[in-house]
Amino acid sequence: MYPPKFGYVIPDNLNEALEFLEEHQDARPLAGGHSLIPMLKLRLIRPSYIVEIRRLYNLSYIIKDGNLYKIGALTTHYNISKSSIPLLSETASNIGDPQVRNMGTIGGSISHLDPSADYPAALIAMDAKVKITSRKGERLVDFKSFAKDMFTPDLNPGELVTEIQVPTFEGYKFSYQKLERRAGDFAIVGVALLIKLSGDVVEDVRIGLTAVNNVAVRAKGAEEELLGKKLNEEIIEKASTRAMESANPTSDLRGSAEYKKKMVKVLTKRAILTALKR
Repeated sequence: MYPPKFGYVIPDNLNEALEFLEEHQDARPLAGGHSLIPMLKLRLIRPSYIVEIRRLYNLSYIIKDGNLYKIGALTTHYNISKSSIPLLSETASNIGDPQVRNMGTIGGSISHLDPSADYPAALIAMDAKVKITSRKGERLVDFKSFAKDMFTPDLNPGELVTEIQVPTFEGYKFSYQKLERRAGDFAIVGVALLIKLSGDVVEDVRIGLTAVNNVAVRAKGAEEELLGKKLNEEIIEKASTRAMESANPTSDLRGSAEYKKKMVKVLTKRAILTALKR
């Protein structure tokens, strides 16, 4: 299908982009375009203007600042995949195909908030924060509150995501496991895990799930099962089983709800075992 008619604006700087988005509240920003363009072609959205922001190069960066990584919203999946950020880089390497990874951006992905996207599992496990900018100033929100519902980020008219912040998680082992129909697809189930050991005992653990709820969730029951325990086959099995408690998937063409729940258990166990080998 062909998209509806719209105006096309290329601002010179962030202030111009914010001003235009505030004045034209049905305008949509364009970064990589891998989420926006299909929606235009299917006529799911009909914006009056498209505002191209991908040339705002000052929003493409990865900076290690103390115990934080600060990631510009226009940083591509490819650049994140090559940056050695625990868990997040591995997650980025599982997104789409090379073309998508070279064009798509983390800010565009989380602003779209597809419930089957990969980043949300990692970002909720990492207690990420999102910097949102408008002409009125900046605000910093937790990712878990930024993701209000499927395709519904905490963004008001005239606001843009400009930065994502994640802790460095030094000393943690990690793994992102994804079930997909074929390489490059959205996740049928995705499990992101960070785990820190003190000797043989689990000192901290974080497990994020994507594609099994309207938004990404933490598998709190599985985390409780692991925290403070010495890992063995029985504990890992119990934790993987409890991860299903946090999943509330729906049946669709990619699988039944029951199948997806069972795959949460399988992928959680796989994520734990993979992380422990690192």
